[in-house]
Amino acid sequence: MHIIKPDSPLGAAQKSVITVGNFDGVHVGHRVLLETLITRAKERNARSIVLTFEPHTRSYFIPQTVFHYLTTLDEKAILLKKYGIDTLACIHFNQEIAEMSPEEFVQKILIRRFGAVEWIMGKNHTFGKNKSGDHNFLQNIGGKNHFSMISVDLHADESSTVSSTRIRTLLSASHVDKAVEMLGHPYVILAERIRGKKKGTELGYPTLNFRCPPSHKVIPPPGVYAAAVEYGSYKLCGALYFGNCPTFGDRDYHFEFYSLDPIETDPKLQEKVALWLYNFIRYDTTFTTVDLLVEQIKKDINSVIQFFQKE
Repeated sequence: MHIIKPDSPLGAAQKSVITVGNFDGVHVGHRVLLETLITRAKERNARSIVLTFEPHTRSYFIPQTVFHYLTTLDEKAILLKKYGIDTLACIHFNQEIAEMSPEEFVQKILIRRFGAVEWIMGKNHTFGKNKSGDHNFLQNIGGKNHFSMISVDLHADESSTVSSTRIRTLLSASHVDKAVEMLGHPYVILAERIRGKKKGTELGYPTLNFRCPPSHKVIPPPGVYAAAVEYGSYKLCGALYFGNCPTFGDRDYHFEFYSLDPIETDPKLQEKVALWLYNFIRYDTTFTTVDLLVEQIKKDINSVIQFFQKE
């Protein structure tokens, strides 16, 4: 999949079928839209493009509120690639874009920059200055621009209660299993491999250590999770710890992953890997002795094993 970042050159516009939105989380509510996009692009012998924005439109319009997102651009790319999307394009959402009329947005952005011949749009989607554009507007201007629109009922997949806002709330309350149901996939966190302090190895449970992602990324509360780590051709299931090791009191917040299977090749230091969260196991806590911590780690790993056996 080709990724066009805000500062990337666009190149020559190619014939495309496009859909537009924030797609935060790439959850099950987006599925029917993306599947329709793929189908129509193949029928029209065109590229399929998902056009998204940075910053998130809500962050732009309500700057006084700190907005926490579910997926970075690179995380969206991982999730969209599984659908077979040809291109993920991201543009800066700024004053110029916000003040474009619907006509300008279609002409300047969709047609001229991305060669769009068709827009796959959710029925309730609005765009352009003052949200004055919708599927009725596009139907009216379509003919003269050789540009068509397909309106998709996003509730056709029975996901009417799914929203990025609800998923953020669930994750923040450690209800990872319910969030995963709404996402349609484990919650993904791209994290950089860092050097650990070998505490896990000393305790008999060696771990891979990863840096905490940017502060505006939604991270569930500190604790232990059933998770997987994916890098290169490897995908390993295990226990993921997030916290600052309060029993030892000498760490910043970070991730530690213990694999249930032997690791043949470690990810390299500073390499970005995908951490996939499946389920919450327990909250972080301070233990009065190292022996109590080791005893709890054994219980955590057994809980993780039982979870994946059920899965």
